[in-house]
Amino acid sequence: MQEYLNLMVKCFVVYIVIVIALRLMGKREVGELSVFDIVIYLVMSELLAISITDADESIMKSLVPIFTLAFLQIVISWFLLKSKKARDVFDGKDVILIHNGHINQEAMQKNRYSMDDLMSQIRSKDLCSPDEVAFAVLENNGTLSILAKDKCKVKHPDPLISDGTVNEKALKDLHKDSAWLKRELEKEGIENMSDVFLCLWQKNGFFVIKKEIKSRNTLF
Repeated sequence: MQEYLNLMVKCFVVYIVIVIALRLMGKREVGELSVFDIVIYLVMSELLAISITDADESIMKSLVPIFTLAFLQIVISWFLLKSKKARDVFDGKDVILIHNGHINQEAMQKNRYSMDDLMSQIRSKDLCSPDEVAFAVLENNGTLSILAKDKCKVKHPDPLISDGTVNEKALKDLHKDSAWLKRELEKEGIENMSDVFLCLWQKNGFFVIKKEIKSRNTLF
């Protein structure tokens, strides 16, 4: 009987620990989890499973590494928030498979994305042909986002500037450079690109949001 009571107590403690750890690590939808997030969750679940099934081991031996992993995830998430290059390494980059009806066959082959998968996704958006697609973007979480030509308002699906960082890849796709972008933003009354929180190039002009919150050297 005592053995079952101990198991019930462990299950209760594990439940509380999971809730606290996930709350500490922040809110993210399942479809938005990065590879790093998934690895952390898998390791945590394995540690908790061991602590529950092994009656002779103290649950504290699992709680210490679990909270260590939670702290590691918080630190790395903060670092990723500050560094675009680090985000590209940990989370990966999105890939444009279709640009204005043109299929990037090299990108499809590199990402092992078949034509059958692509056409299935196109049809799921009530479209019939790649020619109707302005952009088909393979996101870093593995989902395919499709923007129809008749509804797409942007000239590139990615921001030209995100949190003060210029997207050189997007500019290259548009056959533009940072000097051109700086001149265009100056026309909008913006002198420093690092002050831009978000910049999209829409068909009717630029959509720009300036930073309102200064960077803080804190983890929370």
